[in-house]
Amino acid sequence: MVRAWLKGMGFPELMLNVFIQAVRKIKGPGWVRGAISAMRLFVRSLAGDTSAVEIHGQADVSAVKAQIAASQGLPVEEQCLSFGGQILTSGRLEEFGIEDESTLFLSLELQGGGKKRKKKTYTKPKKIKHKRKKVKLAVLKFYKVDSNDKVTRLRRECPHETCGPGVFMAMHFNRYYCGKCHLTYLIKKEDK
Repeated sequence: MVRAWLKGMGFPELMLNVFIQAVRKIKGPGWVRGAISAMRLFVRSLAGDTSAVEIHGQADVSAVKAQIAASQGLPVEEQCLSFGGQILTSGRLEEFGIEDESTLFLSLELQGGGKKRKKKTYTKPKKIKHKRKKVKLAVLKFYKVDSNDKVTRLRRECPHETCGPGVFMAMHFNRYYCGKCHLTYLIKKEDK
């Protein structure tokens, strides 16, 4: 209607388009076309289907959701509209920068959402893990060399056939224990 009125005033078509675009930038997206007729918006669902919605230029988000509910059958409470990385909750479409022929993205409202877990505070410090000590030439503690250069074994060798010579038994306070074959000899102490 505005276009026809300006054409009747003698505006050329090219100048008419430039004028309408300039007025839209100054007054907002719905001034020229939306104030007189509907604004066309495209709604893209999660499935990738795009549908067109005709809406009044000064309409708010709830009116768009109501129109989508009427056309697609989705309840208004379950709809979640987004545009330009913003979720459209309430307010007029102009506040979100939505112009004619903009694409809105429709998704379903999530049920709840996990609560952010609080960081646990520990009362005791972390237990330090046992590190194995590497002793150089540790095999020397199994033998003793006297002044006559005679070598004597300080530990008992395991007599089991799987172990063989060179496997010594560990000395505990009441037993000898082989770590390879798990052979155990108990030590009986006589009463004094």
